[in-house]
Amino acid sequence: MSHFEVKWEIIPLKLKEVFTISRGSKSEVKNVFLSISKDGITGFGEAGPNARYDETADKVVSDLETIPPHFFDEISSPDELVKQIDSWNPVPVQSAKTAIEMAWLDWWAKSQNKPLWQLWDENSPQTPVTSYTIGLDEPKKMQDKIRAASEYPVYKIKLGTDRDREIIDAIREVTDKPLRVDANEGWKTLEQAKKEINFLATQNVELIEQPMPDSEFEVMKLLKEWSPLPLVADESFIGHENLQQISEAFHVINIKLMKIGSLIKAKKVTKDAHALGMKVMVGCMIESSLANAAGALISLNAEYADLDGHLLISNDPFSGLKVQDSGRLMLSHAPGFGVVN
Repeated sequence: MSHFEVKWEIIPLKLKEVFTISRGSKSEVKNVFLSISKDGITGFGEAGPNARYDETADKVVSDLETIPPHFFDEISSPDELVKQIDSWNPVPVQSAKTAIEMAWLDWWAKSQNKPLWQLWDENSPQTPVTSYTIGLDEPKKMQDKIRAASEYPVYKIKLGTDRDREIIDAIREVTDKPLRVDANEGWKTLEQAKKEINFLATQNVELIEQPMPDSEFEVMKLLKEWSPLPLVADESFIGHENLQQISEAFHVINIKLMKIGSLIKAKKVTKDAHALGMKVMVGCMIESSLANAAGALISLNAEYADLDGHLLISNDPFSGLKVQDSGRLMLSHAPGFGVVN
């Protein structure tokens, strides 16, 4: 009987430009790529660890080293895969769990010679319109970034500074396209958040991500009750929280696979959020086309997509995830996630 061959490597993904949010800047990220091979078929997974959640590439590798011998040989279904991963002691960090599940799902779909979106009975491989992120910079440089990304129909603007209005005014000098704003916990008081949102409500802004720190949940309830714009839980929503409680402070949840740790769980949480009247955004960290194809799969049932991580890097190890002229991602008809290494 043949067994799965399991390999991984750390690949620094180089950003095309220094990427800045309210918490800091980066020029590259170290993601971990997992491959599992059996019967001439290879499945791929990706972990995008984030310091915000106390994860590093080294921690991911340490967790991958604990994969039990012949673990993948004993998995026969997606549900069993999740159950087995969650039974490990200690449980891997979330991004490592995502990579493990992603690799098996990719292999499983390829073994049936079908794209995963078809095996999951999705009606279409086309996602919602994805935003394209403009990182914090000097206003003139942000204008240049907008001009360079003229093909995208919606921009996500990083804010959370003491010059947010100056930034938006500068952007509005060069485009009238819809904007999505991400404050990354940058507004510290209810008064400040209301002031900024009042202004943004006049600027063709679709929504506001994480306006205040996740520690200010009770204040966020007041902000939601007042806000003229939809508020999106990002740092306030990892994936294990009580959705009913989250719905008291936010209109939308941002599901990121590297936070929630599972595509299968993400699919269920999307359904649960909709049952509560919430909308869903599927977002990403800085990731390759592989992880963003997995995110795109989940976004097929979401209202919003923010899956541009692969568009922001210069050395994507994978290809095959296409962005249409409409700004929607199109999953391939190729087997698995449909991307090529």
